[in-house]
Amino acid sequence: MDLENKWGDYTRIFSLMGSLQKRGHKIFVFVIRPNPKKPRITHLKENGLDVIEIHPPSIGISGKKGISRHLNYLLCIPTIQKEASKIIEKHGIDFVYSYMPGTGSSVPAMRICSKHKIPFVLDLADMYGMIRPKSVIDKSFKNADKIIVITNYLKDILLTKGISESKIQIIPNGVDLGMFNQDVCSYDEVKKIRQRFQSDKIIVFAGSLQDLNMIIDSAKYVIKQIPNSKFVIIGDHRDPLRSKSMWEKKVLEKNLADHFIFLGRLPRDEIPKYILSADVCLDSFPNEPYYAAAHPIKLLEYGACGKPVVATKVEETEKIIIHEKYGFLSNPYDPNEYANYLVTLLIDSNLAKSMGESFSEYIQREFDWNYLSEKFEKYLSKL
Repeated sequence: MDLENKWGDYTRIFSLMGSLQKRGHKIFVFVIRPNPKKPRITHLKENGLDVIEIHPPSIGISGKKGISRHLNYLLCIPTIQKEASKIIEKHGIDFVYSYMPGTGSSVPAMRICSKHKIPFVLDLADMYGMIRPKSVIDKSFKNADKIIVITNYLKDILLTKGISESKIQIIPNGVDLGMFNQDVCSYDEVKKIRQRFQSDKIIVFAGSLQDLNMIIDSAKYVIKQIPNSKFVIIGDHRDPLRSKSMWEKKVLEKNLADHFIFLGRLPRDEIPKYILSADVCLDSFPNEPYYAAAHPIKLLEYGACGKPVVATKVEETEKIIIHEKYGFLSNPYDPNEYANYLVTLLIDSNLAKSMGESFSEYIQREFDWNYLSEKFEKYLSKL
């Protein structure tokens, strides 16, 4: 995990662990980085949690990808074990939680658990965890006392691998209702944002720019019916082929640049005001296993802010966005249908408001991080 990129994994870890700490538990977070750096060990506070960031020694292994990355993670293990032993000796530790299987996560976690006889809890938060070194994945699943997954899709995958259902618990992603809510900024502030974009209708996407093809391909149909509409895109991607600049180039090639505004990555606490300025919010996953297994935090944030959503119909997304209740789900291969749903909400403000309010009630009830941490706490108490 990179502390500088406060998306996906960062949000889940620090939200869930932060909520547990508010409930009276002491949390220590080890962040293991693959690049050599001095000092190798840094103690800091991040979102109120004690963080120990560890880098590998400088012994000539360069690079943060491939074999070099895994070797550098492994070189960190003696230091992690030493630092963990200090914490255990001073505070006592009841559980070791690992975010995802991997050489920089579950491998050191298993070492610590084995040495100190502490229960090991593994969090499987997406399909990416399935492409790590197979031996690491298999051993992590076998050694974990409990495995947390974010969706039924991931649970079913584990069941096909022969993992006992009693070992698996679903703890979905959640939302920070203190940051994402309908009252987080004033009407005047929202009005200023809308005036800044100089548009009758504002459509917002906020998240990792995994795949914007559906949004871009549907835009021409939307603009044909509502010419003065703007697509506001918040976020970026570490892969150059899916970066902000790449999507900007694609929009330019399609002569849509006047209707798209790319804001790039923003501090999390700035995102709610843009969501609140939207008439409709978007997601656009293709129908592929990685996306089908996902539980997008962006959808929860949209809902917490009372916004209806147009998204593609993929397996776990359709369990969040109930079609024709909280928004619309489009065929992931039909940009015309996607555009028609979007236009329907842009034209019918009463429908959009009704769907957004219903969605907000659902999100507040089921996906508050505080509620999910209480659920997680009860689950851990059974170990």
